[in-house]
Amino acid sequence: MRKDHNEYSSPPNRHHAACRIGLLSLLVALLIVLNVTPIRGQSTDRVPAVRFHLGGAELLPMAYPERYRGNPEALTEDVEWVRDHADELVEWWDREGLLFLQRVTDFAGLRWPYRDIDVYLVRHWPVVSIERPLVLALEAIRADGRAVPVPEDDDVRVLLVAHQITHYIVDPPEFEPSGPRDLAYEHPFMAPGNFEAEAMVNWLTYRAIEDLWGQERLAAATSDEIWQAYNPNHSYVIDELEPRHRLSRRQPLAEWLGDNPPGSEIFRVRDAYARQSTDPSAQPVADRERVTGTDYGLDLGASYDGRIFVAYVDAESPAGRVGVQQGDVVRTIEGREVGTDVAQAQQQMDESWDNNGEVNLSVSRQGREIFFTIEAS
Repeated sequence: MRKDHNEYSSPPNRHHAACRIGLLSLLVALLIVLNVTPIRGQSTDRVPAVRFHLGGAELLPMAYPERYRGNPEALTEDVEWVRDHADELVEWWDREGLLFLQRVTDFAGLRWPYRDIDVYLVRHWPVVSIERPLVLALEAIRADGRAVPVPEDDDVRVLLVAHQITHYIVDPPEFEPSGPRDLAYEHPFMAPGNFEAEAMVNWLTYRAIEDLWGQERLAAATSDEIWQAYNPNHSYVIDELEPRHRLSRRQPLAEWLGDNPPGSEIFRVRDAYARQSTDPSAQPVADRERVTGTDYGLDLGASYDGRIFVAYVDAESPAGRVGVQQGDVVRTIEGREVGTDVAQAQQQMDESWDNNGEVNLSVSRQGREIFFTIEAS
């Protein structure tokens, strides 16, 4: 497939690729000498080294103690499964990961505050992906006895990893060892965990991936149902941000944020979009099969910072009928504040439904707390 033209004057040739592979080999050899486990990845002085850990043997017993503790055969089986199914994703990163990181650096106009990023690929995990450590489930999201399949499409898997890695440059760093942090991090759109910050992450991710894949391939990957379910800002990025500004090395995100302080037009655009996206009359009813696996029609997910949010809502379910929306951040269940354990929060709702025939919860939406009682009829 022919890729779209971009501002980079020439694509990397085989000689450059061979040089990168040679440098990588030297790095791996050095790691062996230093008695550090060599993990495949790429690095320059401008971008972090991304290291893939296949199987997650050190993490899985903590996430699923009932499955793995005292059952080394199950752990070995799932680690081997990952090694058999992760090749395409890791090989893509070996080929193009460095280019992706360089594009993100250029289009962000910011410095990476981290030298290393570790990516753990596992067979199952309670959420699609999380950060610090960055974990990606390759087969299913498995929590509280239920499993939601993860897309097998390798492009969607690349997007999931790329999105989470981009968080490491967009999220305000907790420290800045070589000087004060960039003023871009003070912009309201960069506040961690909010709708706008997630949109900034996807804006950068899409722009960098588009340079590598072209628009058609990117559009196909971002049309995946699970991708859009976990990224309610997708339409905002595509319909509102990208038509107004083309991120580039000469006009990066940091400069765009500086040109659009609070009170500027983009805030009015954001507010208008938010009103439209939460107006029930403006939302088409999705014509799709039930995907949540719950009788009340609601599945939860966890954001990178541990907040619990609504990942799926079946349109004609009890939750859908009372107005619960995908992307709502859950604050309380049965009057008790939720923590950061998404499986425990889902179990609380299941128990309320099974014991009382209803679920009472409150959610945060655009700065307001909204209370719902989800009932069978």
